[in-house]
Amino acid sequence: MRKLLLLLISVYFCANSAFAQCTPAAVSNPGIYPDSATNFLPAYQGSPYEQLITVKVPLDTVAAGIPIQIAYIELNSITGLPQGLSYSCLPSNCKFPGGETNCAVINGTTNDPVGEYPLTIKVTPWVILAPGTPPIAYSQQTLTYYKIIVNPANAIQSLNGNTFSVIQNIPNPSDHSCEIFYSLTSKSDVEIKLVNAIGKEIQKIKTNGNAGVNKYELNTQNLPQGIYFYSLYNGKEVITKKLIVSH
Repeated sequence: MRKLLLLLISVYFCANSAFAQCTPAAVSNPGIYPDSATNFLPAYQGSPYEQLITVKVPLDTVAAGIPIQIAYIELNSITGLPQGLSYSCLPSNCKFPGGETNCAVINGTTNDPVGEYPLTIKVTPWVILAPGTPPIAYSQQTLTYYKIIVNPANAIQSLNGNTFSVIQNIPNPSDHSCEIFYSLTSKSDVEIKLVNAIGKEIQKIKTNGNAGVNKYELNTQNLPQGIYFYSLYNGKEVITKKLIVSH
């Protein structure tokens, strides 16, 4: 009896830990979030990483003009992850039922070299062709537009909170977006100006910064490939860095 009780307690805690792995974000339309434009968060060497993936599955779809009920979409694999990162799902079998919103999460800590790690995600829709019939696998889909960028461990720590300072944008080169980290000695307005290689102003942004380390995410998705320069002005000093955009 005692062994059975211990087994039930063990199963209970395992099940609850599996279901506590992630909480899906509130989304309105079917799809996978974040999308390809937003992509996954960057990782930093030696720091804990977590990326939530929300999956909202429609109840049905249309193939070749025929309505098809979706039983579930199965996440078969995520490959290409930096070493030390892994994924888990809610439900734990990574089968996301039609008409529901569930999630997966990538987490862990990596010390892999700095760089870009393209991911390959394979999913299989399971559909019901007629009422009362079991679901069948439709056609496995391969998603190749997600990636995780591993950044140096000391990138942010190198900022000096006692002075106005800026580190190189991450990542550089940038595809869709990059992060600009800067530090301020006190709360103040900051002007960020972006110019191209011949000095033509492309963007001018005004933002508010707090004392200490700050981050600004710069959208580079619509910028033509090439070399740019961005300057941060705190009202007294200007610091300029070079940005490379590569799609």
